Amino acid sequence: MRALLLFLLAAPVIAQPPAPPTGTIVEETFHSTSLEESLIPDRADRGFSVYLPPSYKTSTRRYPVVYLLHGAMDTYKAWSEDPEWANIPKIADKLVASAKIREMIVVMPDGDNVFGVPAYTNSVTTGNWEDYITRDLIGYVDSKYRTISRAASRGIAGHSIGGYAALKLAMKHPEIYGAAYALSACCLEWDTHWSPDSAAWGMVEKFQTLDDVVAARKFAEKEASPNDAELRVAFVAVGDVALSAAWSPNPERAPFFADFPVVHKGEARAYDEKAKAAWIANLVVPMLGQYRSNMMQLRGIAFDVGAQDWNESLVTQARDLDHALRKNGIRHEFQEYAGTHTSRIPERIETKTLPFFSRVLE
Repeated sequence: MRALLLFLLAAPVIAQPPAPPTGTIVEETFHSTSLEESLIPDRADRGFSVYLPPSYKTSTRRYPVVYLLHGAMDTYKAWSEDPEWANIPKIADKLVASAKIREMIVVMPDGDNVFGVPAYTNSVTTGNWEDYITRDLIGYVDSKYRTISRAASRGIAGHSIGGYAALKLAMKHPEIYGAAYALSACCLEWDTHWSPDSAAWGMVEKFQTLDDVVAARKFAEKEASPNDAELRVAFVAVGDVALSAAWSPNPERAPFFADFPVVHKGEARAYDEKAKAAWIANLVVPMLGQYRSNMMQLRGIAFDVGAQDWNESLVTQARDLDHALRKNGIRHEFQEYAGTHTSRIPERIETKTLPFFSRVLE
């Protein structure tokens, strides 16, 4: 027994390999002058999360940066704090440790507004959201963090309406963004849910005050309902008001200061052609002709869609964008995969989005 004890004491201890270094999440707040004035008041002080890669705290080097926009009725903190969503720190650390991506900074800004539907568009009604992201936030981040502050090293991505914004902002500002990736983007072209026979317009007609819209938003944000169709009608109705305020603002039309693309004409609803045209001018596929040369300047364009998205129109829109880009000779990546609007986003971030930016950004 004594000999066995001596043997055990003398046996070498096998050291465990050190854990790979991890990145850091920093929570910030800054003031956006672009959101100071709007007909529907909103917050000009905005929070955002920053993922700093593992070597940031021990080096003096600069890093490419990706701006990651959340979708409707969501929060920017879901990217780093929601265990059921895409955990950016965990995913990025894993990819860096396995040498599947180069280190990068990821900025996750607050896109919430009173409607919960950020259109990331300049509007007298809702504020200058395009400038908030592209001018104010980027300027602040570049001044405070060690980013590589040029378009070739700056990307933008987003989910749902955030994906729409990623494509639209990159399309309009190739001098700011070098690449864009859209996950399950909405608003690429006219949506079937915007037609005059949509039940959502019936709900919109019942809205009398901003409080009515906020109440509908709270209902649409519920986790469960006896009738999911009711949730979707409320979701689309709130979106209709939000997009009208962003895309077809009208300072003369209180309380929403917007023209709706669908109105009552006689006994039935029909399109208001002027407002509809204003909406179409903000959709990605129709904008392509105007911004084709800008799109050609981008280092990378990628987008995907789940084939089982609850909004079947988004699948058609993604296919149409793919076709339009190919027709115009614009290089891009597109994938239609088995999944819903939200079911595989963490996997897509890990296997597609972050590797895409690692590959195309300088």
